[in-house]
Amino acid sequence: MVGFKHVIRATGIVSAVTLAASFSFSSSASAAPSAAALYRQAIATTTAWSVHYVSTGTDSKVSDSEIGDAGPATGTQQVVIHNAGATETASLVVFGDITYVNANASALENLMALPPTDATTDMNHWLQFSTSDSAFSQIVAGVKSQSVEQELTLKGPLTLGQSRHLDGIEVDAIRGTQAAPGTKPVHAILYVRASGKPLIVEEDTVDAQGKPNGDERIVFSKWGERIRPKAPHASITIGNVSST
Repeated sequence: MVGFKHVIRATGIVSAVTLAASFSFSSSASAAPSAAALYRQAIATTTAWSVHYVSTGTDSKVSDSEIGDAGPATGTQQVVIHNAGATETASLVVFGDITYVNANASALENLMALPPTDATTDMNHWLQFSTSDSAFSQIVAGVKSQSVEQELTLKGPLTLGQSRHLDGIEVDAIRGTQAAPGTKPVHAILYVRASGKPLIVEEDTVDAQGKPNGDERIVFSKWGERIRPKAPHASITIGNVSST
């Protein structure tokens, strides 16, 4: 979903969840405006609310999982990537303009682009850097709730699928398209609560028949619950970090 997965996909470790504009669904002409309106309402909730998420996926024999809590000012994320017998692990904590990372050597080298020597020296230590540092912008992207919208962006034509139940929750299905540079398009469906506030419940990538293909599945829960992570004690500083 978020944070480190941006870097994973950009480096080709895991392909991005993208959707082709040619993906077509059967729908009535009157359904599209309703789907678009529901989508706008659902996305609007992501910018100010906190949320817990679990993201899993497999692509080209590379599997990854991300578990985190995204809030307006803070966020946490646990990342595990299995690739060709190797495992990359990383923990990420964001507090406003300060981001903390604790990772193994493989993750520091491949995800944060640290030189191998530095990655070996810094592994399993808490590192801190400025959240706004452009050198690490893709790493922290998506960890706070303001960035969740970017992860779930759908492009038209948006259409409504059949309502269903997910984990006992009645949801409406929004089908649309996404796009990320340099990646092969795939399809996806966004599931939104059918009653009350249109909170997002799940997003799945799917095949041409609308069946989940396993590339990515993101499950959302605990919307609106307060996130209270603890700031770790960082022993290593990377880049420029403001003292204020």
